[in-house]
Amino acid sequence: MDTIRIEKHVILFTDLHEYSCVCKELGAGNTLAFTQEFYEVMGDIIVAHQGDIIKYLGDAILCIFPAGSEIETVQCALEMRTAYAELVKRRNIAHDTELEVGINTGDVEIGIVGHASFRTKDVFGEHVNRAAMIGHHRGVAVTDDVHRAIARRYTTAPLPDRKLKWQAEPLKVWEILA
Repeated sequence: MDTIRIEKHVILFTDLHEYSCVCKELGAGNTLAFTQEFYEVMGDIIVAHQGDIIKYLGDAILCIFPAGSEIETVQCALEMRTAYAELVKRRNIAHDTELEVGINTGDVEIGIVGHASFRTKDVFGEHVNRAAMIGHHRGVAVTDDVHRAIARRYTTAPLPDRKLKWQAEPLKVWEILA
């Protein structure tokens, strides 16, 4: 295993709402092309906002942004949601689907990991897990730390606190109202 570093980043996790239903609607032979187009469109937006794509997980994307870039990361998320809606429209997908996004900030463990046959950069840690846990909200959800950094720029509303099995206190979560 290579050296693992601890670095502060803004973490963005996305997931497609009802992806399996979208795939069924697309039919055999069209899912891969749709998913590849999704990766390309989202990747262009992420990179344009100085994000670093860590991995694709089927219909999900995990990426990180520089520390202190919470406002830029939220802007990226909003652009990604708009671009996904346009992709759905272009593909004539009738099923109710949207890009769900979770954003958190904090220290992550980052390094090159994996079996010798497939080594890749990855990120780990509690802050990554929090972004993924709130990334299943139909909209853009942010943790309290991100909320404090973006509250003067974006209109938000509180979401129900999330109980996480690894921490005693519930996680405060906010929704970006775009």
